[in-house]
Amino acid sequence: MRPERPPRDRRLSRERIVGVAVGILDAEGHQGLSMRRVATELGVTAGALYWYVANKGEMLELALDAVLGEISVPAPDVEWRRALADLAGSHRRMLLRHPWVLTDLAAQPNLGPNALALSEAGLSILVRAGFADADLDAALAAVNDHVVGAVSAELAWRAAMGPAEGGPQEWAEQMDGYLRRLRAEHPLLAGRMAAASGVDVHAESERRFGFALECLLDGLAARLPHS
Repeated sequence: MRPERPPRDRRLSRERIVGVAVGILDAEGHQGLSMRRVATELGVTAGALYWYVANKGEMLELALDAVLGEISVPAPDVEWRRALADLAGSHRRMLLRHPWVLTDLAAQPNLGPNALALSEAGLSILVRAGFADADLDAALAAVNDHVVGAVSAELAWRAAMGPAEGGPQEWAEQMDGYLRRLRAEHPLLAGRMAAASGVDVHAESERRFGFALECLLDGLAARLPHS
C-alpha cells in the first residue's frame, strides 16, 4: 500500500531486493533471510535497503506477492472446471518451487497486487460457473485449501523419506519391522503404507492431487442451481 520510492542507487530497486530475498528463501528458508544478508548479496550496506523496504516483514510481504505472480491465470473463455483445475495446478507448482510460502500464506496479509489479481481471477471463474454471494467465497476457499493441504502433505512425505540415503526402497526396508507390528491392529493402513513405500513420491502426490481435485470439482458442480 506504500508507493515505491524513486531509486537512490542504480544498483538497487525494490524489485532487485525482492528477487534476492526470494532466492534466499528458496535456498535456505526463513532462517536464512535478513536485511543484512540481502544487502550482502547486493553488495550494499543494510541501511541502504531501508529506502526501498521498511523492514524484513515488508520484504517478506513483497516476496510472497512476487511468487504469487508466477501462478498462471487461464483465459476467460476456458470452461470453468478446466480453468479452476489449471489455476489450482499452477498454484501447486508454485508452492512446490517455493515451499516457504506455506508459512507466509497464514502469517502475511496477502494484499499485494498479484494476490488480489489471483483472487479476482478465481472468483471470476466461479461466477461464470454460477456461484454467488457467500458460496462464491466458500468455493474459492475450498479449492485453495485443497492446494495448500496437498502440497503440505507432499512435502511432509518427502521429508519422511529423506533420511534414507537409498531412497524409497531403503525407507521401506527400515519401516518393514514397524509395518509388521502394525498389520495385526491396523491391517488396512499397514497394507497401504507398504504399497506407498515403493512409489515415486512426486508422481503419486500429483495423482492424488488430481483425484481429490476432480472430486472437489464434482462436488462444486453438484451444488450449482442447474445441477
